[in-house]
Amino acid sequence: MAKTANIRDTLLEQLVVVFRERGYEGATLVQLAAATGLGKASLYHHFPGGKAEMAAVLLRKSVAELQKRAFGHLSRTKRPPLERLDAFIDGFSDYVVQGSSHCLVAVLAQGSAAGEHKELINDQFGDWLNTLIGVYEELGEKKKRARRSADQLLDELYGGLLTAKLLGDPNHFVRCARRLKKALGALGNL
Repeated sequence: MAKTANIRDTLLEQLVVVFRERGYEGATLVQLAAATGLGKASLYHHFPGGKAEMAAVLLRKSVAELQKRAFGHLSRTKRPPLERLDAFIDGFSDYVVQGSSHCLVAVLAQGSAAGEHKELINDQFGDWLNTLIGVYEELGEKKKRARRSADQLLDELYGGLLTAKLLGDPNHFVRCARRLKKALGALGNL
């Protein structure tokens, strides 16, 4: 059984590349099979639900990875709120490989996959946003202002990532993350 799980994990690592680069609609079974080195029939053996099952499994895996690498840093700990926000930005940057990769959750939130996974994505991002708002409230911001600050941070991270993709320049995202961290540093000096 462990061998089957290892094979599936290896397949998921290969499949995620195709979904991140091509999106749900653009990822054909031929491309997915080619990425794994399997035929389509063998791929269906591992994922009987086809492309939809692959995307669903990868989405859950990406949500867990984003939680671990980025959003998990926001949880209440003994670390000061600014340190947690700084760690969140670093973790998100690591997740998107310093702007070289896409956020699979954002990719699957678009197109036809969005309808099927809308509830999971919306609920998860709602929870993450509320956690982020809570960190800004710990910094002394009132609820409405904390919401604006949390929105702005997510807007800048995801906007910086998209702009980096549009420009074909991952360093654009790196500079964006650096500016966000510098702005956080300025908050600490108030």
